[in-house]
Amino acid sequence: MRQELVGEPTSARDARRLVTRTLAEWDLEHLEETAVLLVSEVVTNAVLHARTELAVEISRAGDAVRVTVSDRSPASPRRRRPGLQAGTGRGLGLLAVLATGWGTGPAEDPWRKDVWFELPTDPDALPQPGEDALHDV
Repeated sequence: MRQELVGEPTSARDARRLVTRTLAEWDLEHLEETAVLLVSEVVTNAVLHARTELAVEISRAGDAVRVTVSDRSPASPRRRRPGLQAGTGRGLGLLAVLATGWGTGPAEDPWRKDVWFELPTDPDALPQPGEDALHDV
């Protein structure tokens, strides 16, 4: 499933709807909470930093679901260490803690960059971060 979106704050809502709908069709509702949080973070990063149109794709291969966000900026995302009071800067940290894998790389034309994350289809294989894991996010 793939959807192209404008580079505006409403795109996060549209991406969440795509992920929720697709996971329901695949009977993978147990992934919804984590997938919706993570796609919101990645799309928000694209809106704030790339400032271009974007595309969200959700695919399933074997025992994993992959969500990919493509945009037209060549700049790779950088993980930041926000202060306790900062309102932004935690998205990539959340990917590192809650996804079984994530990364970034070149995208197919007309896009310049992909940022993706994967979640296992098996509920028992989902990362179970302890309370301390989220402290540094």
